[in-house]
Amino acid sequence: MGQLETIMLVCRGNTCRSVMAEVMLKRELEKVMGDAAKDIRVISAGVSARCGDPASCQAEEAMKELGLDVSLHRARRVSAEALNDADIVLAMTESLKDELLQDYPIIGTKVMTLTEFAGLTRELGQDIKDPFGYPLDVYKASAAQIGRAVEIVARKIKDSFESRRDNHEDRNRE
Repeated sequence: MGQLETIMLVCRGNTCRSVMAEVMLKRELEKVMGDAAKDIRVISAGVSARCGDPASCQAEEAMKELGLDVSLHRARRVSAEALNDADIVLAMTESLKDELLQDYPIIGTKVMTLTEFAGLTRELGQDIKDPFGYPLDVYKASAAQIGRAVEIVARKIKDSFESRRDNHEDRNRE
């Protein structure tokens, strides 16, 4: 397609939920889109991140059990520039979404919670529980919620890409 789309996942510190969601969504996009997934940039950030912090040990372990590696991750803080560049911003909680909208009102309709975008608020609730400071089983529970949501998010992104590609091809034929 040639057009890079950016999906930004946001949590508080960018060491737990958004990190796990980033690697899980990347894998799911590759699974459902194949080579076309290279046209999608998936990044994560935190509204209160301490830049350079690694993923938490429990997040690293939970991802390792799923065959994913976050050992090289370093936390990034949300910035106006990154939010402007993002096509979709997925917050881990309703309060984070509200905070983003308050601090960066220009992002408007492109910010939703992860479960809201996936259409899973009735099943999973609005928020992905913050596992920070809890034992590994809480991280695994958060990862399970995230995993359920990113399966649907990846399919929605794939459908959106295919629809835009088809529309572009139709316009070129006219």
